[in-house]
Amino acid sequence: MKKLYLILFLFLFEISFGQNVDEILNKRIAKADSLTIELEKYNIHDNKIIYLQKARKVLKSTIESVLQLENFNNKTMQRILMKPLTEYYDAFNVESNKKITNTLSYGFEKKENFISHYKIAEALLLSKLIDLQYQVLINDAQRLINETNAYINRNLKRLGITVEEYEKLSENDKKLLEKSFK
Repeated sequence: MKKLYLILFLFLFEISFGQNVDEILNKRIAKADSLTIELEKYNIHDNKIIYLQKARKVLKSTIESVLQLENFNNKTMQRILMKPLTEYYDAFNVESNKKITNTLSYGFEKKENFISHYKIAEALLLSKLIDLQYQVLINDAQRLINETNAYINRNLKRLGITVEEYEKLSENDKKLLEKSFK
């Protein structure tokens, strides 16, 4: 009886875990795509982001190719079809407990196992992409803030006004003063 409960529990866990991976994957895809639009909106380009986006595209096409195999147990064919991913090997590295593990693998005997594994690999890749996209957006915003502050400080110094005096001015007076900035 205990074995039956254990098997039932494991089966339910697998079903709910599979659904959670799909939900997580869909949320991360939507987030990564929206952040890509945001980066394009501000005309921000980053080589690491481009690398991860290319890795994602190659991953999708590679998965589609492997899933078309007639004899899925053919590990040699899986390895050959996965060869384009070797260029993006580092994109699939995951660090856990100061140990780096790569999520790329082949040799699955069942398509379901392959699909589950690569959904998780894509979700992890998307996490890296999202984190990097946020960091690039934050860095760009900080750069703009620094440039603006330098511009204001430079003009205030030229006009002989301290930042504290500038901050005490009303919004209307600030706008009038800013018109004289160069």
